[in-house]
Amino acid sequence: MKFAHIADVHLGYEQYNQPWRAEDFAKAFRSIAKKAVEENVDFVIIAGDLFHRSLPSPKTIKDAIETLWIFRKENIPVFAVEGNHDKSRDVSAYHLLESLGLLNVIGLRKNPVSGENTRSLKIQNVYLVKGAVGDVEILGDRHRSRWQLEKVLPLLKPESEKSILVLHQAVKEVVDVELEMAYELTISDLPLAGYYAFGHIHIPRIYNFNGRFIAYPGSVERYDIREASRIIRYRKELVSKDGIGKGFLIVKNFRPEFVEIDTRELYDVELEDESVESLERKFFEVLRDMDREGVMIAKLRCRDVVDVRNFSEIAAKNLRYAEIRFERIFEDAEEIELKQESEFFTEFELKLLDLLRGEMDEDEVYRLVVEHYLSVERKVSEKVQEVAEEQTEPEPEEKKMMEKRMVEKEIRKPRTLLDFLGVEEE
Repeated sequence: MKFAHIADVHLGYEQYNQPWRAEDFAKAFRSIAKKAVEENVDFVIIAGDLFHRSLPSPKTIKDAIETLWIFRKENIPVFAVEGNHDKSRDVSAYHLLESLGLLNVIGLRKNPVSGENTRSLKIQNVYLVKGAVGDVEILGDRHRSRWQLEKVLPLLKPESEKSILVLHQAVKEVVDVELEMAYELTISDLPLAGYYAFGHIHIPRIYNFNGRFIAYPGSVERYDIREASRIIRYRKELVSKDGIGKGFLIVKNFRPEFVEIDTRELYDVELEDESVESLERKFFEVLRDMDREGVMIAKLRCRDVVDVRNFSEIAAKNLRYAEIRFERIFEDAEEIELKQESEFFTEFELKLLDLLRGEMDEDEVYRLVVEHYLSVERKVSEKVQEVAEEQTEPEPEEKKMMEKRMVEKEIRKPRTLLDFLGVEEE
């Protein structure tokens, strides 16, 4: 049994507002499809974010159809879950591709789906749509908020050891060590499966625990500067090292192996010097060895003021695209400690942040807000009643109202940005 594990394709992403970057992402997807066919895979898994936006353009949909047809004409089934970028409340572009016979959308759905490689299991008032290839079971679900996952994960229990769990989420043990990313899951939350095909993390990661693998193939193209192909630092000496590879995973008997593809060069550059003249000399030295079709994101640091426009004009003549920013060097720069969201926001406020990120639907938000504020009102009433019972003598009505307002202020007082910055309100 051999399959291709792909994730975070982000078709349609015009990175740096450059339309040709969207073509780079489409080209990378086509390259992966051809390599997967050459490897004679039995099936393909796309673990979320096939598209960069939930409403892709006609050109982007056309790119998806043309590449997925590479699998279709070879009778290679494709299974997919929606990621945070391309999911919608009801029908998404994935369902359009499914109706064309180009992929199978697995996960919790309102209606059953049956086909050559899919079957549906009724759970309460929804259906869990699974994939099936031979005796291999493929199940999973779309991207969910961590609050939703508490209800969803218990439903995703494989029926056999030959199973693949497909999710578009971040697992703490994989991202916490060096990536310092937010996470929604820990290993202990996961139901037992033969292989975990994950998406959402754009840097390739293969995590082995007790002989089972949680694997992230990473994004197919270079999505941001953390995924640079080359990292260059030039202070006293020039230091240059390779960045990360881009590609996908070939999984044979549940053991993944990374397959790299060629992508456009992305250079992460930081230069520093005391004078503008020396900084410019270093800039030319670095440019000399770069691919003219590459992209450079550079930070210049100097004690003198630098004319960034001059450096940008030089870069534009030598590269396909460049972004350059300047940072003045000052003495005794003060370090600022950044806190995690959980250190500042309450659990209720964290859930509302998920709303702003588009990770909670309207019905869930409505229930959340109503439940929260009803509980606040109950606490106010209970506290006021306690105060009243403790009074030995009747108090003037005005004093009672003041006490009630003080109780309400204590219970309702929000944690604001002022609290976070250590500034007291007047």
